[in-house]
Amino acid sequence: MDSAEVTEIKRHFDAAAEGFRVEVAEVKRHFSVIGESLRSEIRQVAEGLAAVDAQIDREIGTLRQEMHEQFEETRAMIKLSYSELDRRIRVLESGQASLEARVQRLEAR
Repeated sequence: MDSAEVTEIKRHFDAAAEGFRVEVAEVKRHFSVIGESLRSEIRQVAEGLAAVDAQIDREIGTLRQEMHEQFEETRAMIKLSYSELDRRIRVLESGQASLEARVQRLEAR
């Protein structure tokens, strides 16, 4: 191999190396663009998740409030029902007491 051939081989390798450097730089740039795009999409997902999280917190708060109100209404209705039952039992007990007194008077005669 003479000096001209070596020079030609070196020139060829230098050209190939430069081509590889350009391709590597292009690949790096491409991955950088993809990486930035992914970061942007991840930010959007995180923001969406935060919004959903806040919405769920609001819904849970509303649900708790509604449940509390319904429990209070149920307690009030139960108290009212017990009061009504108590009144009816007292009326029946009073009626029974007067019937017993009447029966005793009748039996005493």
